[in-house]
Amino acid sequence: MSHPESPPSSRDLSRIPIIPLWGQLIVPLQGDITDAQAAQLCSDVLRDIQRTGAKGMVVDISGLWLVDSHLCAVLARLAGSARLMGTRTVLCGMGADVALTLQSMGIQLDGVETALGLEEGLSLLGVRAVGARTEESEREEAQRLADEMLGLVAPASPRTVV
Repeated sequence: MSHPESPPSSRDLSRIPIIPLWGQLIVPLQGDITDAQAAQLCSDVLRDIQRTGAKGMVVDISGLWLVDSHLCAVLARLAGSARLMGTRTVLCGMGADVALTLQSMGIQLDGVETALGLEEGLSLLGVRAVGARTEESEREEAQRLADEMLGLVAPASPRTVV
């Protein structure tokens, strides 16, 4: 006899997801974060760092409606605590208006690296897609094309897509 799953409590629904990915944690923040959610997030993230041994964490704030001084202080404390546990923190998805506001308020996020987007944030932590183009591979490709144009090397054979 199977028992129907109980519906998630309102507390579970308000929890911020923490996504483990290849030894890193991804924390997507969306909407409006309450003080209670921010406090819960800190304890949940630090527990997950201890449980998984994550070496890096990307906090994506691109989905936030508002970033105030309290939330910035929470993120700074979270990053500092994570750093004490051996986990680097990258903050990504910050818009121009948020950056200007933080700068004008004098808020410092010491020890927090920043990136424009999630992919760049993960890249800072050493996570890259297999076959992803790096600056070095781009330079090598440009050099190969230049050599082909100058007739220094034979043209590369076209790839066949199956």
